[in-house]
Amino acid sequence: MNRYHRWNAILVAAGFIIVLTAACTALCAEDKKEIPNHAGFQSCKDCHGEMQAMWDSSGHSKAIRRIAVNNPSAADCGGCHSTKRLEAGQKNAEAPSAGEESFHKVGCLACHARQTSAYDHRVVVDPDKLCDTCHTQRSVLWGKGARGVEDSRNFHSGVPCISCHMTEGNHRMKVLRPDGPGLTEKRQDTCTLCHKDNNREARVQQIQEWQSTYDENMAPLLADVKSIDAALKQAPGLLDASLKSKFDNVKANLSILQGDGSRGFHNFVMSLEITGLASGDLKEIKAAIK
Repeated sequence: MNRYHRWNAILVAAGFIIVLTAACTALCAEDKKEIPNHAGFQSCKDCHGEMQAMWDSSGHSKAIRRIAVNNPSAADCGGCHSTKRLEAGQKNAEAPSAGEESFHKVGCLACHARQTSAYDHRVVVDPDKLCDTCHTQRSVLWGKGARGVEDSRNFHSGVPCISCHMTEGNHRMKVLRPDGPGLTEKRQDTCTLCHKDNNREARVQQIQEWQSTYDENMAPLLADVKSIDAALKQAPGLLDASLKSKFDNVKANLSILQGDGSRGFHNFVMSLEITGLASGDLKEIKAAIK
């Protein structure tokens, strides 16, 4: 092969390499598309504006504010509520403030996956288990976890979260209560979608009875716990080991109901079991510290 042909072969090979490199670069760039920022996820709302508007009015959009206000001493909120995930074992130096945009508010990607998933609507896990990744109310629905109280499943124990909290596919995660303001006569509320044999008035009466009973039972119990805690702070030895164990159980059980947040709606039977046991135990404890 003469010099001309050798240079020509070299140039052709070089051109092929350039083209191949450009193609690889394009493919790599395609694979490395930027994932939407959890803080704003602007790329979602362009196509899902209605869902974005619902999310804006939901508790999920205010989640980091709720954490900052309710638990100001938290030091590792960023483990979940940040676009910059921390390395294993790391903690934030301080809790995020409600206004920090670097901390997301339980946005689209917390539930929805970019990749193809085995579940409808591209959610990250089984829809029936998705809520459980953050919310602990499932144990209340199933009537489990209370100290000294037998498991007490009830009416709603087998109902998936989304059946009530995503009525009509809404992303507000709000139950459409039959006594909700602005609910028209033609629009079905969450309850009557399942309880078709009951009218709206019957459902309203039942819900209000459950929650008013819960409030009436809980208020004096929480007041007693507060006063006993104050007395023990002044004199830690007031209770023997048995009564101290009972008091710890009372506080743990009442905290389950408070953390549930439904005021008895998730499991009214369990709320009655817990408050009834707590009432008797607190009566015995108060008598011992007088």
